[in-house]
Amino acid sequence: MKKTRFFYGLNYFLIVLLGWLLLFGKAAEMNKRSEESAKREQKEKKKETDENKVQQREPSIRVLLTDSSWQSCYHQSVTIEQKGKEHTYTPDSQELQNDSLLLDGGTDGIAIPSIERAQNPPVYYGTLEIKKTAQGLLIINELSLEAYLEAVVPSEMPASYEEQALMAQAVCARTYAVCQIQENSLEKYGADVDDSVNYQVYNNFGADKRTNKAVQDTKGQILCQNGEPITAYYFSTSAGRTSTDEIWGADRSAAYLKSVECDFDQNMPWSSWSVEIPWETLEKRSGNLEGSGEFIGLQVIKKNISGAVTGMEIVTENKSIQLEGEYEIRQFLSPAGCLITEKDGSIVNGSNLLPSAYFELNVKSGKAVQIQGKGYGHGVGMSQNGANEMAREGYGWQDILNYFFKDITLEVVGNNLSKRET
Repeated sequence: MKKTRFFYGLNYFLIVLLGWLLLFGKAAEMNKRSEESAKREQKEKKKETDENKVQQREPSIRVLLTDSSWQSCYHQSVTIEQKGKEHTYTPDSQELQNDSLLLDGGTDGIAIPSIERAQNPPVYYGTLEIKKTAQGLLIINELSLEAYLEAVVPSEMPASYEEQALMAQAVCARTYAVCQIQENSLEKYGADVDDSVNYQVYNNFGADKRTNKAVQDTKGQILCQNGEPITAYYFSTSAGRTSTDEIWGADRSAAYLKSVECDFDQNMPWSSWSVEIPWETLEKRSGNLEGSGEFIGLQVIKKNISGAVTGMEIVTENKSIQLEGEYEIRQFLSPAGCLITEKDGSIVNGSNLLPSAYFELNVKSGKAVQIQGKGYGHGVGMSQNGANEMAREGYGWQDILNYFFKDITLEVVGNNLSKRET
């Protein structure tokens, strides 16, 4: 009997112990799950807080809208369309008796049929301010910086480009915009930038899912050096090597710019090109130069380290005139009205600027000037086509930016942007 009681007593003890162990294990598991859930919740809250902080810090930008030719910021009339209703404003409109009118774009935006763009009509979000001046009407579109970028990136780089290239473009565009906000060069118009190539092309093409994602995935991030945003220049296609701002006459290159070899875009149509400009055209342009006299010829007198022409001499009957700086030279050699042959044999119409300052001249006195050139754009900073080819080869967006710029860091922009003193 004693052994039997002992046996049953032992079994009872073991069963109770097993029960306690099971309960303890279950409690531990529940506690672990609870801790994991709390951690997840804390992580989500932190993420939401960080996102809210970025959103709270997000600055706005004021964009001066140019006319259909992209040449003037003054409009003789402005036609808007909102919620199915169309209205035209002129300097004599009753709504402008106090010199300005503020319109809210709401969720659907405001279309402006009186401005022609690639997307017709262009639609603007945020607010539109129409201001009356002696020269005509000014239109200023104010919106968040990120919303602005969603209409800049697809206007500056094809939305079909590689994801990593689009992200690099978004960071460059954001950084450039931040610099312009600080520069405050359009203060007299009450704006930070205009919508043309003078700054960054804005809203020529509408927002696209792929470019929107590139903007969102790099939200708030800008390129800095020593804590200050850089001027993140970019251009279409390289001539085999990028330039620094010395191409514009800078005595010393900006510390974040570098001249690097770039053969990634060597197979692009604009990597090489040729054009012939009639003698009469250049004769007429030289005649517009003060005290010039009869046009005799021209020659390259200076190139920078990357091969861009930064000095050209125009020889006339009365004197020799020197042009300095790539923009002035490209403007004088404008191929407007001429046909340009690209590397792949494509024929395109010339514009008001020579494609680039990377060229050689073949002067046929009295007949024409043949120009053999390379690249498209000023050649400073990031090559957009180079970036796209790099992305195809597996480079990430940060790798791309570090390739074209020197000693840079990524920082998040805040809403406390201050204007630089002039």
